[in-house]
Amino acid sequence: MERSNELNSSSNSIFFKNTVSKISKRFPFLYRIVLFHFLLLLICCIGMVVDDRQLMGLNVWVKPTKFIISGIVVLWTMAWYLLEYPFREKTKNFIAISIAVLMFFENIIVTVQAGRGVSSHYNQSNPLDGIAFAMMGIMIGLFTIIVFWFFVKSFSPQLKFSNHMKWSFRIAWFTFLFASVIGGQMIGQMGHNVGVADGGDGLPFLNWSTIGGDLRIAHFFGIHGIQIIPLAAFYFATKTKNNTTLTNVLSIGFALLYLGWIAFTFYQAKQGIPLLSL
Repeated sequence: MERSNELNSSSNSIFFKNTVSKISKRFPFLYRIVLFHFLLLLICCIGMVVDDRQLMGLNVWVKPTKFIISGIVVLWTMAWYLLEYPFREKTKNFIAISIAVLMFFENIIVTVQAGRGVSSHYNQSNPLDGIAFAMMGIMIGLFTIIVFWFFVKSFSPQLKFSNHMKWSFRIAWFTFLFASVIGGQMIGQMGHNVGVADGGDGLPFLNWSTIGGDLRIAHFFGIHGIQIIPLAAFYFATKTKNNTTLTNVLSIGFALLYLGWIAFTFYQAKQGIPLLSL
């Protein structure tokens, strides 16, 4: 058993290294942008240690830290999908450069605004901050169009994956689009909390409200469904020992439950109810 675990760990390590190598060679610009995100992350982590300024009850560097970590994960995930999805080569290059540029500028704006000690979102207190927020909205909109492109391509007969993985991708991309709709709701109400003002008591680091509804919860789980759902499907496939029917049931069932969880947290937030009351 221990020997088997060692082999699995070694195999996963080799797969990860090979994937990173492929991404760096196939999409060098995106790869460099991800590396730059790690530099931004280091700057933000140092900022949290040496800078005690607060914004809405939270250290100013916490928000860009969360955004940068999320950005790294999303870019790596989409880069791996690009390796496997049946886009034309020129299209792959276009998408890789586009998502890298869009994520780069969004996180630069969030980081710069943190350095200035002002909010990056819903901030229209002066023309400069209003333009920065509007630019972020445009970039998010363009990013969502690319995500929709992936969603449509998930139904392509040229996608060379097993049935359970294809459906996990389809539902995962749908969760991202759902998260984008929730993001639109936040922009529409110029805030993320429901029933209480933004800020106030929240969960450690995440800062999800513990006194009112918070649309960021469903938004977060929706965006990161593109990692969680396919990973769960892969895990079920390794544990069901080639039992195709059971793999399909577990993988698709988990994906639908995950989508239901997002719908529940969205509904809960809209009712002004916190995920956890502390």
